[in-house]
Formats: sequence, structure tokens, C-alpha cells
Amino acid sequence: MRLKIRCQLEKDSRFPFNYSYEMQSVIYSLIRKSSSEFSEFLHKTGYVDEKRNFKLFTFSKLFFDDGYVGKDGFSRVTSFYFIFSTPIKKSFEHLVLGIFSDQRFVLRFGADHSIKALISTVESLPEIGFTNEMKFLCLSPIAVTTGLEQNGRMVQHYLDYMNPKERERYQSNIHSNLVKKYRLINGIEYSGDTDFDLTFDIDYILKRKGNIRKNIKFKTDPNSKKSTYIIGMEAPFTIKADPELIKAGYETGFGEKNSAGFGMVERVEEW
Repeated sequence: MRLKIRCQLEKDSRFPFNYSYEMQSVIYSLIRKSSSEFSEFLHKTGYVDEKRNFKLFTFSKLFFDDGYVGKDGFSRVTSFYFIFSTPIKKSFEHLVLGIFSDQRFVLRFGADHSIKALISTVESLPEIGFTNEMKFLCLSPIAVTTGLEQNGRMVQHYLDYMNPKERERYQSNIHSNLVKKYRLINGIEYSGDTDFDLTFDIDYILKRKGNIRKNIKFKTDPNSKKSTYIIGMEAPFTIKADPELIKAGYETGFGEKNSAGFGMVERVEEW
């Protein structure tokens, strides 16, 4: 289930390049307007599989209708839209009810920078069909991690598709992540086809001179001033897999950090 949410701003506004954390906060605040309990459940617990927590929703980057790109971000923006996706009916319903209870929200980028927005239109997007080979465009980067020992302790390492030594692990981790999401969505063990391949488009990689890595500053601790970054790959890709697994990725996001606005895609026939 997908919603296209279009927003108008009270005045010309400036957006930084990195806004994922603030938009995630907006999603939770909109759901909270319908149900504070469900918003708290999603935010703190979510759906658990093998000790990992999944929120089972994702959202796209912002698509600005106007404005200018500068060295510090986007300026003179008056309207934008984004897309929200989830297979969970309860999440979908609470977001819709939350939107129509007020239709306003505030993006807060610190004590001296906030943006007031009015939700002008909400459109439910049509469902699509799934086959065992499909093409997608990234509407946000795809982040994939693994554990890496560093100075005697395990740390989170973001896998790089462009690194030949990490490419196979990048693909296999996406596959195992989709299997977990399938279990949570459907309430049964996955017993389908295990063949899996996800390949980013080589022509796009050539055009970008190999630069498909996105390093997104997610948030900064106000006390320590230390910033958290999420690293993902953003390029068109072809996936060959069980249609049910592709569907799970389409609905919840491919890879990890989906509820932070990562891994959202759009189907295309060609690029």
C-alpha cells in the first residue's frame, strides 16, 4: 500500500541536503495523531525477527516542485511530495487517519530552523504485479550492513556494492533481509525459490563514473555533537528472485534502515 503525499509550505523555505531523520520524525508524528500507542510501538519495538526489529514501512526522498540547489541544500522551496509504503494495514490506516486529523506538520532542523507544511493532497497509488525478473529505480539509497571486528569489538559496517570484495555479501544480505521481512509480513516461514540476483545498471554506473555511493548524515547528537551517517547505494537495478520476495522489498524497502527513508524503489519497464 502506497501513498503519494503532496505538501505546500507556508513560505519559501530552505532544506538541507540531509533531512531523513526529520522526515522520519514527521511520519511518527502523523501516526501518533491517530494512535499514540501504535506510534510508540513502531518507534520503540516494531516487528521482531531473530532479535532484529523491523518497522515494515519506508518512504522516499523528497521531490521538490521548485527551488534552487546550492552548496548547503535546497532554497526557495514552496512545495514538495514524497511517497510512503507499507504492507501493514494498521500502519497505513493510522497514517491516513493522522493526516486527515490535522493535515499539518512541522519539520524541525534545530532550535532556529523549522518548516511548517500543509498536506494538500493524498493519493493512494495503484498496486503493481510482480514477476521473477523486474527493473527498479531507487527513490532513496539502499543501505546494507554487516558486523566488522574493529579494535577488539564488533561495529556496524556499511557494505559497498562497488567494492568487488563486498559485492556478493551486499547481495546476499539483501536476500536474507527479504526472507525475514517475508516471514513477518505473512506469518509463515519462507519456503520458495532461493535463487537471487540483484545487479545495479552498468550503464548508469559508467555515466556516474562509479559514484553511486550516498553518505547521508542522519542525525547529530546535541550533547556530543557527534553525527550518525547512513551509507547506501543509489542506482537503477535489475532483480531476479521469487516474486514474493521482490514484493516484500517493494512494500517495505530493500536493504536496511527503511523506516529512516532508505531502500524505497519504483518499478520501471526500461531506463
